[in-house]
Amino acid sequence: METLNGRILIVDDHPRNVAILKKILAPDYRLMTAGSGEEALQLAPGFAPELILLDIMMPGIDGYETCRRLRVIPELAHTKILMVSAKAMTQERIMGYAAGADDYVVKPFDGDELLIKIKVYMRLKRIEEVDQLKTDILMLLTHETRTPLTTILSPVELVLDDPGLSEQHRKLLRIAQDGARRLNDFVERLLFLSRLHAGLIPFDFKRQNLAPLVRHTAAALPTAQRPEDVTLVQHLADPVEVEVDSEQVTRVVAALLDNAIRVSPHGGTVEITLGTEDGYACLTVTDQGPGVAEHFLPHIFGGMQVPDTEHHNSGHGLSLVTARAIIRRHEGALRAANCEQGGAVFTMRLPLASTPAETSPVSATAGPSGAHELS
Repeated sequence: METLNGRILIVDDHPRNVAILKKILAPDYRLMTAGSGEEALQLAPGFAPELILLDIMMPGIDGYETCRRLRVIPELAHTKILMVSAKAMTQERIMGYAAGADDYVVKPFDGDELLIKIKVYMRLKRIEEVDQLKTDILMLLTHETRTPLTTILSPVELVLDDPGLSEQHRKLLRIAQDGARRLNDFVERLLFLSRLHAGLIPFDFKRQNLAPLVRHTAAALPTAQRPEDVTLVQHLADPVEVEVDSEQVTRVVAALLDNAIRVSPHGGTVEITLGTEDGYACLTVTDQGPGVAEHFLPHIFGGMQVPDTEHHNSGHGLSLVTARAIIRRHEGALRAANCEQGGAVFTMRLPLASTPAETSPVSATAGPSGAHELS
């Protein structure tokens, strides 16, 4: 059985050009041709090409208008369009990109270079499709899970209110309640991250003093599922003025503090330092836990893997991924490193407001080695 690498639609009204492209592409790809923009619009939805080679100068509608119309066809949402023309002027290229083209190929072209470029765009299309599938699955999972969790939690809470319930049954129900609540919290955070990556979370940027926001966040942390004797020590320069969405930055600060507290030993200390450096507000959260596995440090904000069973392993990979996405929207960065004396330090950097007030800077980025930053 013949195995081809994908489908390509060639749109050109010159038979010689079509013949050249067929000679180059036919060994590796399934091809279909159209002699005009109108024919391309008719054939493309059914053929569903991964890539379209689109000539600009054609009878009837030209390549630019054809490209614009192709771009609104739902079945072709991820199809890559390469415009092909003898025109090499910058203005023509700009018009092609404005019409929705992914790239521009100038005739005469080198066959090997064209093949390589096509392979790159084929790969990009497949990556985009996989990413879209992941997003769709996450959205479906979160929506389909929320209702069953609610139907579990509500009856459990009602039964727990029964004063005649035995202590053994109460203990078992609290275990079920705790598990359902944790799963519900995970689903809510997963839904938020999906909406955040889809651009569905609006950000309201306002000038804020970061110091009271950090104090309030630390004071509001829940005490459940963490050592009660962990001490929070705060060294906060005040004021530190930034332009942020306070709700979303509060989410990031809470995630960093909660993460540090959960890995801290009984009687341990979590140190919070806020200062300024080189035009940035710098918040560091330092814990006395076992530290982060060195091989995992470069990836700690980049995915949701579980590195080991020793540190930062309570489902908080999702929180760190979300935190990075939020801070990127603020044109800031997150950084993680292990401390020489043990424990880990997480640093959040945010651009200072354009006309900052007078501050008493406290250095918040004294440099542990081996730091990894994703901005």
